[in-house]
Amino acid sequence: MTDGKPSRQGLTQLRSFIETRPWSVLSWSAGLTALAFIVYYGLQATTNPQIGIQFVSSEWPDPAIFPYFYAKPITWFVYFSFVYWAAGLESNKVHFLKLSSRFRNFLFLGTALVAFASFYEIFYNFMVWLALEVLTTNCRPFPCNPDQVASIFDLRSPLNLVFATKIVTTAFGLSMYSLWFLHRVDLETERQNRTATTVDSDVKAPVSIPSRKHIEIEAGLAAQHPVDPTIDKT
Repeated sequence: MTDGKPSRQGLTQLRSFIETRPWSVLSWSAGLTALAFIVYYGLQATTNPQIGIQFVSSEWPDPAIFPYFYAKPITWFVYFSFVYWAAGLESNKVHFLKLSSRFRNFLFLGTALVAFASFYEIFYNFMVWLALEVLTTNCRPFPCNPDQVASIFDLRSPLNLVFATKIVTTAFGLSMYSLWFLHRVDLETERQNRTATTVDSDVKAPVSIPSRKHIEIEAGLAAQHPVDPTIDKT
């Protein structure tokens, strides 16, 4: 009977940790999953001359096992990376609230720069992708597989365009979520400052004390009030 107590206490502590820090648990779970995809498929890079092709040329899980639920490894990596970043920001919201407004402004500027650069790369990759598909309409075997189209401009090794496009799209999505998150932090900080200022002003407000002169006037009026003769003074 005593053997089951430690395991039961461990489950209770784990449940309590999940309930108190759900964003952290979600962030770390998604991050470790994304890392697993990178490590497993990244080890195959030595056998592929095209950068990123190993993340595009296969499907996970195997369509023969799950015919209606599968995706490319790069797609799974993109999804789990986004969840890792977004949940990580939410779990550290308290720390962002404690940062100075000047430092948050620098973070906002840097994040906006990343969003601008990745937004341009998205359009560039899609334009190159479409141009290469048009140029390879007569390739053999026909039709050419879009997953194998690679950019060779100013590169030592060809770069798979599906892989590159999803990576820069992920960077753009993460930067946009970060901008929205920083905006929410600024709004909450301003709301807290206004609340603190209102409470402080209410505490420091002087308590209204009735005027002594007003009391004396009321007493004089009461003394001048005529006495009703019909009232028995006894």
